[in-house]
Amino acid sequence: MSLTVALRPLIVKCLQKTRLNRIAHRLYYQYVHGFDTANNSALPALEKALARAAERGKDGVGDYLEFGLFKGYAFWYAQNTARGMGFSDMRFFGFDSFAGLPEITPEDATAHGEFYQGQFCCTKDSVTRNLDAKGVDWSRTVLTEGYFNRSLTPDLKQRHRMKKIAVALIDCDLYTSTREVLHFIDDLLQDGSVLIFDDWNCFDRDDNLGQQRAVREYLDQRPHLLLEHFFDYGAYSKALSCGWRPPAKMIMPHMPHRE
Repeated sequence: MSLTVALRPLIVKCLQKTRLNRIAHRLYYQYVHGFDTANNSALPALEKALARAAERGKDGVGDYLEFGLFKGYAFWYAQNTARGMGFSDMRFFGFDSFAGLPEITPEDATAHGEFYQGQFCCTKDSVTRNLDAKGVDWSRTVLTEGYFNRSLTPDLKQRHRMKKIAVALIDCDLYTSTREVLHFIDDLLQDGSVLIFDDWNCFDRDDNLGQQRAVREYLDQRPHLLLEHFFDYGAYSKALSCGWRPPAKMIMPHMPHRE
């Protein structure tokens, strides 16, 4: 782990405790950050996840989905990496409110206000311009605007004839948002789908909060589904690989032999 990655949580906590988090966050991302990802360690994570998908073949492997685009850099990077790996029919679906985080509910509220409504706001026009500048292939790209509790609908999947997931980057920070995502992708999972949770260890690594809580509750309702550890990355993040538990063997009752 690099020194930058190791120090990041300490710097963030210091800003939060002094109530400077929102001001520092807005100034940095508006005037300093430029067109980049909020978590640089997500880029090699995407490479690793797409390489895993490539092991199953380049055609018909499924689509790439990203929930929480911010400025669109990781989304573009995923498409560019997939193109270089030869994924000829992979499509790229991006989902974002383009208005920042939703209203913070009690399930996601914290003492120091780590997350707040409107955080990570970047308009759809700005994201589109960023992607245009990088030469994104719009024939294979779909951006969907709206808060997840309203935009992630069965009709959306049917309208775009969405295929199974090869890789999904779930970068939406909150328990409530992650819960909506998991419900939406439930019938899009396949054996080997890689789910990248960029905010897995936020909320001080408490598994009763945030993305960890959402995944735990989701799995509690689906005992047949396995989400197995693939790799960790950065200060907060985890990738999981999808699979299914083998069906329990049927045990036939002993029947007495009849002559």
